[in-house]
Amino acid sequence: MISEKLYLRPKEVEAVFGIKQSTLSKQRNGKFGLPYTIVGRNPKLNRGGIILYKVSEIAEYLERKSVSALY
Repeated sequence: MISEKLYLRPKEVEAVFGIKQSTLSKQRNGKFGLPYTIVGRNPKLNRGGIILYKVSEIAEYLERKSVSALY
């Protein structure tokens, strides 16, 4: 079950949090946005590996970035 996972892949982040995979990719390429980890990447190459997002860090990031509107 996804809610019990510690880490999510981009596709799972999209399903759970509604953040598109293309948005996550743009954030990674621009070096901003959600924190992520790459597992299994060859240290000599700057490509490949599995991209993982820590669920607790996603929730914390979204909480920090939330804006409350006063009406």
